[in-house]
Amino acid sequence: MTQKQLAALCGLGQSTLARFETGGVAEFGSRKLLRLLEVLGHELSFTPKSSSFTLDDALAERQRQAQELSEANAFGRTER
Repeated sequence: MTQKQLAALCGLGQSTLARFETGGVAEFGSRKLLRLLEVLGHELSFTPKSSSFTLDDALAERQRQAQELSEANAFGRTER
């Protein structure tokens, strides 16, 4: 399917769709997005954010381990 065909099915201009694909549209309303998803056979859904282990958690743990190792080295002992 071409951009022109998809745009026609969505009720959009081809240039609008092209700019959307490249991030060049300053504002793309929810109705347009939902229509585009519908035509493509997709839907938008929201799920609650889980409280799983994040990259921030990993960074904090690595920093804690580095601090512990640094302190151990300062006292002339290493943990293995």
